[in-house]
Amino acid sequence: MSEAAVIARHNPGETSLPAAGSVLIIDDEAAIRESLETLLELEGYGVESAASGEEGLARIGERSFDLVLLDLALPDRNGLDLLADIHGQDPGLSIIMVTAYGTVENAVKAMQAGAANFVQKPWDNEKLLADVRAAVARIVRKKRTSSSRGRSSNATTSRTSWVRANPC
Repeated sequence: MSEAAVIARHNPGETSLPAAGSVLIIDDEAAIRESLETLLELEGYGVESAASGEEGLARIGERSFDLVLLDLALPDRNGLDLLADIHGQDPGLSIIMVTAYGTVENAVKAMQAGAANFVQKPWDNEKLLADVRAAVARIVRKKRTSSSRGRSSNATTSRTSWVRANPC
């Protein structure tokens, strides 16, 4: 691993949220996980990884992520089945399938199952980063919209309560 990658890595105990977003990588190949972690961390993303489908589901149960990069062929689970389970746990979570088995049939199945995109290994870094940025931006917009709707609703309720308590 290069010195730049080592310098850019986040400390495991670090609690500050990354500016770019948070990504979970679920892939059984250590070299793939490390390569994706380095690429995304250098771009400012907070990254965690899991070596199996079950480990990935456990991580999603522990905290929220903006995006999952999910391998199609895992030793313990089929990535398409895991995709459905992840959406069952967190329906709004964006998932990009990353696989060495890039058939049209697999891509269609993944997209029909709710994947945001389907990327074939080996990937092009710039295209993958563009896909990641787009997926994270969609999630951040959804979160902001939901958050502002909640604040707007709370503000309306507060104003209504004040008017009722203080009639003219």
